[in-house]
Amino acid sequence: MPPLLQCHRVSHSAGTKSLFKSLDLTINSGDRIGLVGHNGSGKSTLLSILNGNDSADEGDISRNNDLHLETVEQFIDPRLNDMTMLEALSEKLPTEERVSQMYRAEQLLAQLGFDESEFNFLVRDLSGGQQNRLMFARALLTEPNLILFDEPTNHLDLKTLLVFERYLKSLEAAFLIISHDREFLDAVTERTVFLRDERFYQFAMPYTKARAALEEHDEAARAAREQEEKDIRRLEASAKRLATWGKVYDNEDLSRKAKSMEKRIEKLKDEQTFVSKGSGLNLTIDVGSARANRMLAIEQQDILAPDDRVLFHIDDLVIRPGDRVALLGHNGAGKTTLINRIMAEYDNNRDGDVIKFNPQCDIGYYDQEMQRLDESLGLMQTLRDHCGGPDSTLKGALIKAGFPYKDLDKKVSVLSGGERARLMFLIIRMNQPNFLVLDEPTNHIDIQGKEELEAQILETNATVLITSHDRRFVDNIAERYLLISEGKLTEINRPEIFYNMDSPDRSQQEQQTDGDISEPEGEEEILARIVELEALLEADLARKPKFQKPKLQETWRAEIEALIKAL
Repeated sequence: MPPLLQCHRVSHSAGTKSLFKSLDLTINSGDRIGLVGHNGSGKSTLLSILNGNDSADEGDISRNNDLHLETVEQFIDPRLNDMTMLEALSEKLPTEERVSQMYRAEQLLAQLGFDESEFNFLVRDLSGGQQNRLMFARALLTEPNLILFDEPTNHLDLKTLLVFERYLKSLEAAFLIISHDREFLDAVTERTVFLRDERFYQFAMPYTKARAALEEHDEAARAAREQEEKDIRRLEASAKRLATWGKVYDNEDLSRKAKSMEKRIEKLKDEQTFVSKGSGLNLTIDVGSARANRMLAIEQQDILAPDDRVLFHIDDLVIRPGDRVALLGHNGAGKTTLINRIMAEYDNNRDGDVIKFNPQCDIGYYDQEMQRLDESLGLMQTLRDHCGGPDSTLKGALIKAGFPYKDLDKKVSVLSGGERARLMFLIIRMNQPNFLVLDEPTNHIDIQGKEELEAQILETNATVLITSHDRRFVDNIAERYLLISEGKLTEINRPEIFYNMDSPDRSQQEQQTDGDISEPEGEEEILARIVELEALLEADLARKPKFQKPKLQETWRAEIEALIKAL
């Protein structure tokens, strides 16, 4: 069967900036493709070219006559805001079929996790995650054979993300999906295309395996480039020697050989192996240290919503220096409310009785809405207000963080989400806090940015409290897990308990939290738990050392030993 869509030698620029050159891509029926690239690399622009909304500067796009393509954009069309959810979805149906086919729209909304009571909600009143699901439903309703997704997992809580994941796994249509969520890409894609250095790197495997293959490619390219440069230097020395001898001995044959060698050198230089420059993104963070037995403590507190409704209760919570704690829970459970409460007490009532802070506690806070940034200020003034210090130091810091010199007075209001994230992390780095409170820090950074942030957090031994819907980020960073569920905050021993809460085949044990988990009874249950723990230990030991979790390894080994004794 011929391809659904092909692009051949496609090139495009945004103003004077070249985004990509001579891209070739083929999408066949049933393809499940992940498109990965740094912020600003041109991924969304490419999608707009593929769906025909924009034209490439150069190259050809060929589309199969049977192609039925839909696109799920990052943001919902504003003209839908005053419609109900059901109206916005049924609008995709032909006018003459809207009444007779309305049941299909209702079925689809239910399959994507909407309750019937939500069907008449106005689009403008939907959360970001609900709007994402609605856009997905609008694409599915017309039964396309190719769907292009532009970061569909942004703003989704884990429960919705898993519904979306399961739906994509069963989807018959081909799709190409832009995402920075590594776990999600591994779950739903079979092919990975990296848009980097204005070109494509393609691998017939999911993201994690493709990333390893890309690193091998880069390493081979660096080795080849080093050998080529060594050969060129050797030839240059020989050509120079021949040219000198030709002059000294007035020997035309030697001079001719020197010129021939110089032409060969120029050809070798033109054909040198390309080595990637990387993203240039710098998310380095420095944190101070605190010598204390706890950073904060909360005892016997109800956490209230803005309308004074009790969201959940905390019996006892202590975060100690060096702890890396993930706060888990579905959207609306109260994660951000708790963080807002912590920061309000830290800013206004640090010596109060509600939340007890160590006197040495110095928090660096990243709020997911980035509301602490004044949009009316420029970059330099923002750093002056948040960090202080001489302008020369602030300018150097901004340039090192990837902001061009000509943009140093650019207003915060015109920065992209990725640029605002960089600015927030720069403020944290310059202030050198000893406790990082990060509320959805990965929403606006690309995969390489996430990996750099992970590495920096692990290398600094920072105390961290994070919320994130990015499972890979949570798995790599956290060593403790706090779950908000059923009106209480409880510590669990592994994040899978939360991840599996909404799985249709979850076991009763996976629904329980640490304090409620019963000991395995009987030889079969004990053996099953030992196998599970050994798998967790083996998987953690297989990671790079900086991503391993020694504390959890000790816990798992101790439990394995106790279970073996119980046998």
